[in-house]
Amino acid sequence: MSRREPSTDGQWLWGFHSVEETLRGKPQSAKELLVAEGTKGVEGLVDLARKAGVRVRFVDRRQLERTVGDSRHQGVALRAALHEGESLAGLLERFPADSRKGLVIVALDQIQDPHNLGAIARSALNLGAQALILPERRSAPVTAAVVSASAGAIQKLPVVDVVNLGQALAKLKEEGFWVYGADAGGKPAWGAVFHTPVVLGIGSEGYGMRPLTASLCDEVVSIPQPASGVESLNASCAASVLLYEVARQVRKGS
Repeated sequence: MSRREPSTDGQWLWGFHSVEETLRGKPQSAKELLVAEGTKGVEGLVDLARKAGVRVRFVDRRQLERTVGDSRHQGVALRAALHEGESLAGLLERFPADSRKGLVIVALDQIQDPHNLGAIARSALNLGAQALILPERRSAPVTAAVVSASAGAIQKLPVVDVVNLGQALAKLKEEGFWVYGADAGGKPAWGAVFHTPVVLGIGSEGYGMRPLTASLCDEVVSIPQPASGVESLNASCAASVLLYEVARQVRKGS
């Protein structure tokens, strides 16, 4: 079994947002809901689970903590198959050519920190992106930590696994997508025009985009920073800023 394939037994997710978004967005993936006795405000989660045919068990709080291995569970945990990867062909079928105006996709070039992946997914969903593209190698897989960091957002976004990111970007360009990449040496984003459908490429935490990825971009953009700043923005922060600018231009042009 590859690391991208969901385990038949699933993984434990914890926290209200992660559990709720999974039950709403991917109820078929859920296996079992554990609720710590005495936890308030869980009625909605229990109803969602039972409607989806998911087993619900009320347990001692210490048992719940031992099961999930994390004390930040907020009194709930859900065992679920986390990742059901979609193919690039499937994504293009999901969004036919005549429906791609304003479409935004985020392509991640070797993002390896699960918290960054989760934070990017959260920003992507909240700022109007409709999918994430992840290379199968040298990228963080979708795990419980990623779901938690995304506050469940990654459960509501199609996640496309690709063997070769360069080939995927080339295919998307053939399909009429514009590809923009984030790099400190690029054109200031405030002066760029983001045409849609758009793919926004975000590079790894330490090294940014690989040269091949950058070479496939129609334009490379940067986030202007004062000389008094410290280093560059974290990958997830940079993604949020650029996604906001893309969303602003998409809304202005709609």
